[in-house]
Amino acid sequence: MNTLEFGRDLNVSGVWKQGITGKGSVVAILDDGLDFEHEDLQNNYYAEGSYDFNDHVLEPRPRLSDDVHGTRCAGEIAAAKNDVCGIGVAYDAKVAGIRILSGDITEADEAAALNYKYQENQIYSCSWGPPDLGEVAEGPQGIILDAIKNGVEHGRHGKGSIFVFASGNGGYHDDNCNFDGYTNSIYTVTVGAIDILGNYPPYAEKCAAQFLYTTDVHPGQCSDNHGGTSAAAPLAAGVFALVLSIRPDLSWRDLQHLCVQSAIPISLQDEDWQTLPSGRMFSHKYGYGVLDAYRIVELAKSFQSVGPQVHLEASSANREALQIPDITAKPSRENALRTTLQVTKEMAASLSRTEHVTVTVTIEHDRRGDLEILLVSPNNITSQLATPRKHDYSRDGLVNWTFMSVKHWDEDPVGVWSLLVIDERNPESRGKLVQWKLTIWGESKKEQKIATQSFLMQTFESMRMNKQRTLVHSVILASVALVIAGSAIFIRKYKLYHRKSYSQSSSGDVFELDNLLECPVVSEDEYDEE
Repeated sequence: MNTLEFGRDLNVSGVWKQGITGKGSVVAILDDGLDFEHEDLQNNYYAEGSYDFNDHVLEPRPRLSDDVHGTRCAGEIAAAKNDVCGIGVAYDAKVAGIRILSGDITEADEAAALNYKYQENQIYSCSWGPPDLGEVAEGPQGIILDAIKNGVEHGRHGKGSIFVFASGNGGYHDDNCNFDGYTNSIYTVTVGAIDILGNYPPYAEKCAAQFLYTTDVHPGQCSDNHGGTSAAAPLAAGVFALVLSIRPDLSWRDLQHLCVQSAIPISLQDEDWQTLPSGRMFSHKYGYGVLDAYRIVELAKSFQSVGPQVHLEASSANREALQIPDITAKPSRENALRTTLQVTKEMAASLSRTEHVTVTVTIEHDRRGDLEILLVSPNNITSQLATPRKHDYSRDGLVNWTFMSVKHWDEDPVGVWSLLVIDERNPESRGKLVQWKLTIWGESKKEQKIATQSFLMQTFESMRMNKQRTLVHSVILASVALVIAGSAIFIRKYKLYHRKSYSQSSSGDVFELDNLLECPVVSEDEYDEE
């Protein structure tokens, strides 16, 4: 944002002065409810796109004493330009509340929430995910993954839903957002946080899947400390609402290209920055850099939409499992397990340019947290897919787990790709790489017909079309087992977790900081419209 205080901000006031304020855009906040009667939000509340999947009622009203997080996020995005609290990033955009975080939720309810009113709701702001304790490797599967795919394929009348996820606040626990299947997805925009001075905060998680960073704390009349990546993701969603207000024709992949092209590298003294063949810079800490509202909006004005998505695969499926050597005594990448896959010109013939690169692995290991996994491209660009995690004692290894990197964007994929599996933490732990698959995703050289509607889309759409059943029976999935694409989906209840911010005392104790605001950002007198 732009305040009178010195520090890193979104550089948004120049966008407002052009009359670009988010009008026509709708952002759905998937969270713990929305205080839609709040003076800063009542005029921008979009009731038609809102629903409570925790209590299965129409209004996503906060009902628990700590149901405040979603309202704070909504204020960041669309707090009205008045004299109550402050100004949202896109203060003329609409916000819908989709309540899912105030208790256990079923897979079917989560899937329905991610596709709820997805022709009207354009952007889904998600400041939650698996626990940030550095212990798990979890992500959307089955019907939930199908819903996300359905959203990008068919949401916004074929332009694709925009899913914005907070990268996580598990830095104190050595967590890595490549172990979070929501942030580690080609279908989402992963947003990290920096502090107001542009510093990388100790709670932040680095990973190869992050597009960009934005600030996490905004001094202002009504704010206190709403921080962490919980606050960063809604800020990005607000900026994307500004973009879509002038370019509603942009696809979900167009927006990702704009993120890559517009981000501004900061803290260039950090050793993790690497210059890429594209001429851009990338860091596992900062992604491509910080989000700049003015820059991304200006680029969006003349942006040419990308062509259809295509992908190519190379796999080691027919090879024998490889033992992972313990190199504790001689910790060096030269001594690590290295295996390669070849991408030929023929394989890449239909690819115009590279976007995401994914690596799917099956690894058996006595202690998953000991492992570091690197992907090295033919151009010697290294993506750090997995980092050692001190609290990950799992003996389950990784079973068909897909890591994703955006570091190879616009890179020529032809040549030898190397996978390094490094085990240098514990001489007692042992493991082997069973198989791995490399997938290069990108823009097609020629038009290709998009696949027909999935059964999942037809299921959700049929429920929406029947007005008498829309709001009640759209959640009927919560009480039955479904068969989708020939696979039984059995309902289980589980809980999703806020991306709250944490601090660490001098004694090493970690404590929560997320006791925050009701409406955020910039006070009215700090912005004068020309």
